[in-house]
Amino acid sequence: MAITSTTPSAPDTDLVSWLAGCLGRGDLAPLSCEDLEELASHLTEDRYAGGTVIYARDALPERVHILRDGMVELTRDLGGRNAVVQLLRGGSVFGDVPLFLRTGEPTEARAVDDCVVLSIDSVTLFGLLGRRPMLARRWLVSLAGRMAGMQDRVSDLLAGSLDRQVASWLLREADDDGVAVSQLTLARLLGARRTSVNQSLRRLEADGFIETGYRRIRMLDATRLAAMVGQR
Repeated sequence: MAITSTTPSAPDTDLVSWLAGCLGRGDLAPLSCEDLEELASHLTEDRYAGGTVIYARDALPERVHILRDGMVELTRDLGGRNAVVQLLRGGSVFGDVPLFLRTGEPTEARAVDDCVVLSIDSVTLFGLLGRRPMLARRWLVSLAGRMAGMQDRVSDLLAGSLDRQVASWLLREADDDGVAVSQLTLARLLGARRTSVNQSLRRLEADGFIETGYRRIRMLDATRLAAMVGQR
């Protein structure tokens, strides 16, 4: 359950601009200010403490979520192992696929740290998409982009050795400041043992590809790392 919940109010300019960046590529489906402002006006803000379950697996979806701040992991039990299917950061949209398909949630969503989550109820969202065709098209672009991201996740797992799997994930996820992730979470993402991931990171660090710190990995030589994985 959320710690606090805030009802919709008049959207500010910063929120409207931020939403535009969350919903995929604007060049493929540009939105009007009116589209974004109406969407923003229906969003509820909830705050979750780290470790809190946002929704449980198999729950019937009632809302679609956009992560405003913090980190959320989507997990499911696979043969007794709690696997991380996806790690979400600010700007991520989640919960809409099962809503559109009228199925239960395939994963559990849990706040990794203190999070701010925006959400909109299903009835309101369907109404918006029905009367605002450009918003519906942009949502489709957003959904397609996220499906492509899941294909990249599969590529991570098929990259070969664990060193290559770790490298492939880092190349996709890290920015100029690196990537904030614990070794345990990375192990759960790749279906590996934490000790094995620790050893892999040590090898990559010894080779000068990366620098590790507390819950953060920084890229030192992305070009050479990409060459190792075959992503020239």
